[in-house]
Amino acid sequence: MEGSLELVMMDVATRAEQKTKTMDFEAARKALADDLYTLRWGPTEVPIFNLLGLFALIVPQRRPFYIEIADFYIKSGVPVDGHDLSGTSALSHCFSTKPALDLTYAQMLYDAGGDVNSRNRYGTIVAHEIVQVYNPSDPDVVRKSTQALEWFLSHGGNMDIADTDGMTPRYLVQRLAARIPALKRLVEAEDKRRSLNSSSACACCGREEEKILTCSKCKRVKYCNPNKRECQKLDWPKHKTKCKAV
Repeated sequence: MEGSLELVMMDVATRAEQKTKTMDFEAARKALADDLYTLRWGPTEVPIFNLLGLFALIVPQRRPFYIEIADFYIKSGVPVDGHDLSGTSALSHCFSTKPALDLTYAQMLYDAGGDVNSRNRYGTIVAHEIVQVYNPSDPDVVRKSTQALEWFLSHGGNMDIADTDGMTPRYLVQRLAARIPALKRLVEAEDKRRSLNSSSACACCGREEEKILTCSKCKRVKYCNPNKRECQKLDWPKHKTKCKAV
């Protein structure tokens, strides 16, 4: 919490020195990254990147130092997809609107491999929370939610992932359309963009990458490489009816 990169680097160097006594450098580096990845703090089992995000909220004047430390851990090979007790990743907390919205940190975690469609233990994704605007009469609250949803959609967010109650973010947006039309307009614009690029983009996240794979059964729908993202698995509840009909 002191925000000292120097102390963090000393800690990592000490851990690495112990590892290299029994294994080669590369093996030691991976083992160290795995050790840091599995570390948890407190009763809610907060992983390291979530912890740094919390510190940035608690001690905002030290935020630049926490971001610097997070960057160091990323470059050290520590995976960013650790989950706390609620099943929520640091990335999910970052572009959530409750209690904070930190898109700079979110972008850093996304670039390091974070998944915007990550589901928590209740089956929800951050979009469920973003679109549930509890005070639609407050322009600042609506602005924040709109900004968060726009970031989610532009980074491969899927509005059709249902939680354990069968509720999707798209359904919630439609229910709130009369009170918050800006969210509905965002979703419609992204739907149109993805529809125009459907022949070359993932059906789940809308990304256009070099290795887009075709569904092996229906041969019609494309998805990201399963070794990189779980797009096909996430989209299966929506796709299965059409796929099985082929």
